[in-house]
This record gives sequence, C-alpha cells and structure tokens, in this order.
Amino acid sequence: MSMPRITLHRALGTTLAGLLLLPLAACSGEDEVARDPGTEQGPSSEQDVEAQEPTSGPDVGFGPADYAFTLQVSCFCPYAAVPVRVTVEGDRVVEAVFEKGGGRGGAKAGDPAPEFFELTIDDIIAEAEAAEEAGAARVDVTWPEGGDYPTEVYIDRDERMADEEIGYTLSDVKVVGEGIGG
Repeated sequence: MSMPRITLHRALGTTLAGLLLLPLAACSGEDEVARDPGTEQGPSSEQDVEAQEPTSGPDVGFGPADYAFTLQVSCFCPYAAVPVRVTVEGDRVVEAVFEKGGGRGGAKAGDPAPEFFELTIDDIIAEAEAAEEAGAARVDVTWPEGGDYPTEVYIDRDERMADEEIGYTLSDVKVVGEGIGG
C-alpha cells in the first residue's frame, strides 16, 4: 500500500529526528559497529519474523476483520454529519444504522443508513489512496501516532469544482473480542 502524502506528517517527524541524530553518530569516533549482545542472532523462526511485522497502520491498512465503528460523512449530500454505526464482519459491512436523527435527509436514529455509508475502514483508506494516485487536489489523512486506523480523511478531487469534497470522521472503533461480540 502506498502512503498518501498526508500520513507523511508523522513520517516526516520521525525522519527529521533521525537526521538530527545522524551527525552525533558520525562523530562518535568509533570505527566498529556497536552490537547488543541480545540481538546478535536473527529471529529463531519464521514465526518471530511475522510477529515483528505490523498488522494495522498506515502501511498495511486496518487489520481486524470483525469490528464496529462510528462514521460521520461530511459532504454536500443528505445525512451529512449524521453519525452512523457501521458493523463489519469478515471484512464486509453487515449493518449501517443512524445513531442519531437529523440532517438534510431527515435521518431517524436506528434506521438503516443509505448504501454510501456502507464502508469498511479499509474502504476509506483505499479511497484516500486512490484519490492521491489520481492526482486529487487535496488528500488529508489524520492518522494518530501508533494508531491502527485514521481518525479523519478529507478528499478534494478538484479544487476548481464546488461541492465534490468529501470527509470521513471515524470514531469509537470496537474490535470483536475487545468490546463487542466474541
């Protein structure tokens, strides 16, 4: 997966910190490479290698396949900003219902939300990546440090066009076994 330029906020900070430490390491006067006695050998098995790889995050998407989250869509559309509870099982949306009533579309709490709300977290990440690859005027992704998913995604595909922008706010993510189901 490619990282949209927005997720680079965190990567830029990490890179900058590394670059600032580089001159200090170069001036240490040591010609030999320092080795930690506990890390001289590689992983003892393939399982150890797999355990070190992230299962969620900006480079791999959202790992869990069964979860629920609250989604608010900001757009020039009915039901804009009305929170929808989305339930995902096996990486597929099985339910999307309004948590509250209101909005231009007259949403009622508990009613099924329209199909355009039936998005998984990976669907939202993929939409941001596709917009970035297509040369969108602006793609902003807020991905908290150490977080498993973005909390906000904003896409403006063409700055010359009005009302085609879309934003997603993700909150209250509950993975099965960590607060719902299981």
